[in-house]
Amino acid sequence: MPAAPLKFAYWVPNVSGGLVTSKIEQRTDWDYAYNRELAVLAENNGFEYALSQVRYMASYGAEFQHESTSFSLALLLATERLKVIAAVHPGLWHPGVLAKFGATADHLSNGRFAVNVVSGWFKGEFTALGEPWLEHDERYRRSEEFIRALRQIWTEDHTELAGDFYRLRDFTLKPKPLN
Repeated sequence: MPAAPLKFAYWVPNVSGGLVTSKIEQRTDWDYAYNRELAVLAENNGFEYALSQVRYMASYGAEFQHESTSFSLALLLATERLKVIAAVHPGLWHPGVLAKFGATADHLSNGRFAVNVVSGWFKGEFTALGEPWLEHDERYRRSEEFIRALRQIWTEDHTELAGDFYRLRDFTLKPKPLN
């Protein structure tokens, strides 16, 4: 069996400092113009994926940051083939709202939008936004329920979910994502 082709991805520096905890000055820029140029350069040099980071407030060297889903959509619209993955935190997003955003972004980009569900580790972001902080295992349990809800919304005609973290009643999403 032939080996699967090697695929390349890069981490989008949509936050100042690139989320690198180092005393060395970073050479990336968090602004859109730089990131648009980087995305086009990556696409034209065989990169298949880009992953935007999620950070909602200044912390550990990331004084400035752009929100990952909207920034990812902007990069998708600036490219033709690059698949862009937006990092999201369950607990700060409702799966029904993200499902609608994702389906729209997928249609606008001809099927190139994806999400990276991250369970969160930065307690200060959740508490600063008034959200309860869950311990490790509970955060992962919430993420599992979030993924289950997204999958159901994106693949089934009708969604009912009575979970511990999310509830959906008689929810229908149209259009569905392309992929």
